[in-house]
Amino acid sequence: MAKAVLALGSNLGNRRQWLVKALAAVKLTKGIELLQISPIVESKALTLAGFDSTKPKFLNCVVEIETSLKPEQLLKALQAIEQNLGRKKLERWGDRNIDIDILTYGSISFRSADLVIPHPEITNRAFVIVPWYLMDQKAELPGYGSIAKLAGIFADQVKLK
Repeated sequence: MAKAVLALGSNLGNRRQWLVKALAAVKLTKGIELLQISPIVESKALTLAGFDSTKPKFLNCVVEIETSLKPEQLLKALQAIEQNLGRKKLERWGDRNIDIDILTYGSISFRSADLVIPHPEITNRAFVIVPWYLMDQKAELPGYGSIAKLAGIFADQVKLK
C-alpha cells in the first residue's frame, strides 16, 4: 500500500458536482481508499499561454489516498473515471469538466512515457499547493520539502469556495 496525493479540477458546467462525482468514483475504485479531502478553491484558468481571465474559472481540490495500485495502474484507473464522466481531451490545458492528476505516490520519483511523479508542475500551481496545505499543513513534497513554504507564496492566488 502506498499513500498518494491527487489533484482534481473542473471549469465546465456544474463544477462542484463534477468534483463530487469524481470523488465518489475514486472512493469506489478497487484498490483505493480515500483518506482526506481538501477544501475546494477557485482559481483562474491556466492555459498554455498562461492564466486566462476570459475562460471559466476552475474549482480544485486535493485528496490523499492509500492505494494498492502501482503508479501506472492508478493513472489508468483515474483516466477511466475521467472518461466515464465524459471528459474530452480536445486541447492541452483546455477547458474540462473533470481533470484528475497524480501529484505524488509515496516518496518515489517515477517516470514513464505517460506519467511523471511527482507531478512536474506542482511548485508552480497555487490551485494545487493551497488546497493541499489546507488539507495537511505538515505535508511534504518529495524532493522539495514543506508544502507550507509554497502555500505562503500562493495564498492570494486562489479563494476558498
